Amino acid sequence: MSPHAGFVLIDQIVPRLRSAIPHCVRPVGGEDAEELVQDAIVVAAQMLDRLEQTGKKVTPGNIAYYTILHMKSGRRSTSAGRTDVMSSGGQLDGKSCVLSLEMEVGFDEEINEPVRLGEFLSCSQDDPSMAAGRNMDWEEFIDTHDERYRHILQDIGEGRTVKDTAKTCGAGYSRIYQLKQKLAKEVREFLGEEAIADAVHVPQWRGNIRADFEKAACQADRRKN
Repeated sequence: MSPHAGFVLIDQIVPRLRSAIPHCVRPVGGEDAEELVQDAIVVAAQMLDRLEQTGKKVTPGNIAYYTILHMKSGRRSTSAGRTDVMSSGGQLDGKSCVLSLEMEVGFDEEINEPVRLGEFLSCSQDDPSMAAGRNMDWEEFIDTHDERYRHILQDIGEGRTVKDTAKTCGAGYSRIYQLKQKLAKEVREFLGEEAIADAVHVPQWRGNIRADFEKAACQADRRKN
């Protein structure tokens, strides 16, 4: 773009866009008026540069007019497509929409709290790859240790007592108790001292969602007060 075209853009086209865009172009998704103005300036600059390269002469008013038409139709400086689900044009056509994870989609009467969209998309269960890796670690541990460990671990998982495990293994209470203490020591040696902490550690992505929920709840409480 030549210096003259740059002066025309700044002095004559940008003021028109700043006065018109906030009133005639509807924001889509997370867009706001200032973002639309900045995007419109880029569109106008691209249009002005192409016209200058082809030798065509138009007035600043025409550039501003067609830029506004582009913005109203959903075109942006980054893309004019309408097939991308995140595109402004696709959302204006009603083919897609962007929803907030904080949007309320129901109400849980048991806890007397609204149900948000993010709660449906997040999963409280372990990641399949993590669960598979954990199972492989346990199988490797059991295969190289006393078979009675398998019964002890299974009974612990099912919430049974040491007395129940003693009946299953056909051993005395004191012997199963000793094996259970030995099991705890060998598990720490095999899996590492941080194994228990890692097992109960809340994943980072889940913590971020929880923090967002708590922040939104605090903001709602402040608005009520």
